[in-house]
Amino acid sequence: MKYRVYVFFKNGILDPEAEAIKKTLHTSGFRKIKSLTKGKFFDIDTSGKNSKDEISSLSEKILSNPIIENFKIKKIDN
Repeated sequence: MKYRVYVFFKNGILDPEAEAIKKTLHTSGFRKIKSLTKGKFFDIDTSGKNSKDEISSLSEKILSNPIIENFKIKKIDN
């Protein structure tokens, strides 16, 4: 099975890179953009019954910083 893990900042955490991108968009004429968030994702191919539980565990312990980040797991087609 293949999973995609999305990692992104929790609400209220300052993201200077996203703010810089938003500022660039505004100066480039895209003034209707009110907010912008950025994140990262990991594609993981695994096998076994408890794959999603394992992916959740490694996402919490290794792929994200649980103090400032959340993650979301989606099953994806090959």
